[in-house]
Amino acid sequence: MKAINTFLYTCVFILLSVSASVAQTETANYTVTFQGTWSDMTHPIANFPSNAHWSDLVGVTHNSNVVFVGAGLFATLGIENVAEGGIDDDFNEEIQNAITAGNAHISIDQPFDVFSPTSSASVSITADKDFPLLSLASMIAPSPDWMIQVNSLSLLDNNGNWIPSITMDLFPYDAGTEEGDTYSFNNPETIPQEPISSLQNIAPFSNEKVGTLTVSLVSLGVDDIAEKTPIYISTDVATKSIQIYNTSNTRIQQIEIYDAFGNRIKQSRSSTNETREVISLPSVKSGLYFIKLRSENGTITKKVVF
Repeated sequence: MKAINTFLYTCVFILLSVSASVAQTETANYTVTFQGTWSDMTHPIANFPSNAHWSDLVGVTHNSNVVFVGAGLFATLGIENVAEGGIDDDFNEEIQNAITAGNAHISIDQPFDVFSPTSSASVSITADKDFPLLSLASMIAPSPDWMIQVNSLSLLDNNGNWIPSITMDLFPYDAGTEEGDTYSFNNPETIPQEPISSLQNIAPFSNEKVGTLTVSLVSLGVDDIAEKTPIYISTDVATKSIQIYNTSNTRIQQIEIYDAFGNRIKQSRSSTNETREVISLPSVKSGLYFIKLRSENGTITKKVVF
């Protein structure tokens, strides 16, 4: 009884320590979703375009050594082409150059589900702690050079923990590369080029947002839970399962899973040294849980998130 009380006390202490953040692993799996809300209802104008839509949602995960887009900055050639025509060839080249230089990790190029200003684009990414920043862009079409942009959004909090969920409103921006104040293509070039600037509450836009970005943690990457015991754990929210990777001959004698309040929800006493074991928890709710592993090398406790 004393041992159980000590364990539960430890769980509560850890829960208070992590608060709303998720312990840092080398990688984390996220879903990035942009939901358009731009319409003639939110941004009323007499000639609202009948062919209003978004270009592909493009982006990149990167570190702080590089900036791809941002208010007050001059648009690169890649961002200019995205904003003016939804063309991402040069932007992809800029991303590849950053990857080669060791400043970026993965690129994003996701079409929207339908041809509509209120459609959405969703993509799954694996973020790396060395490249925790997310930058995105998409053309507001048709337009001279209008777009939405996200500049270096961090997926890690100030303590270096993966953030479980981020929701932010997005507003229209002018890339500063082409003239025009109506929904139209092929306008004169802006000379000299101007910095990227907000179009919020500037015609033809109102003060309303044009969309919402949601970044949601799906699962943590594989994490080393003990230096001398090469046992790794990952979670899969979609299948409500926990994967235990045993990369040595260490024999796991017992597995216990507790919720954040110290209630044991699963126990396995089978002794095994299988390389991989999957524990399914089909009815588990979203939240923080603790896995207690007892092996021939001792007991290990690890927190996971669903």
